[in-house]
Amino acid sequence: IGLTSRQPAVAAPCLPAEKSMLLLGHVGITYGAALAAEAVSLRRQQLPGHARGLAARLRQANASLARRIDLRLLMVGSLLPDIVDKPLWLLVLGDAYGTGRLFCHTLIFPTVLALAGATLWRARRIRALLILAYGSGLHLVLDGMWWAPATLFWPVTRIPLGGESSGDWLARLLQEVFTNPAAYVPEIAGAIILLPLACLILRGTGPVRFLRSGTVEVR
Repeated sequence: IGLTSRQPAVAAPCLPAEKSMLLLGHVGITYGAALAAEAVSLRRQQLPGHARGLAARLRQANASLARRIDLRLLMVGSLLPDIVDKPLWLLVLGDAYGTGRLFCHTLIFPTVLALAGATLWRARRIRALLILAYGSGLHLVLDGMWWAPATLFWPVTRIPLGGESSGDWLARLLQEVFTNPAAYVPEIAGAIILLPLACLILRGTGPVRFLRSGTVEVR
């Protein structure tokens, strides 16, 4: 199935170190990229009543983006490869395979989602799978999966054997968050990007209504 089997006589290959990015980094940067694209689209359309000033443009882009897509799906999509692969690694495969970046960290995963999403959009005008495909694809970019081509191009290649111990994963991750700029800088950036959205939700929509509907009210 594209996973290497354990060979006692052959040492496990040396895998490149993971580029650590956690929840706020993935969610914030994925949301920020979508928001920037929406703001550019609104500016190009030059609609009547187009907002002036950065703060007003951000509010308008937020409202427009929330009308077009479900922001909850965008957030789930930004984490989807980890939502699937990490439990699979920790609870099922253990230390035998990879470093917690398995089938959903491959190029074929967002590709299949995008193709299925395009079909669903043409048939029923539903964007859900396209949103998940966007979030998952950007997740691979932010994880720097081009440094792990054996995983990225599965099933053409084989997901390599070995890597870090699943038992040490959480401790290593927590240590990197506080000591490694490659880990904590994206988290800080993601938090800053998400701060305006959090303010809009708290002051307007309300957290409960946002979780139920995914809508954002701009006042």
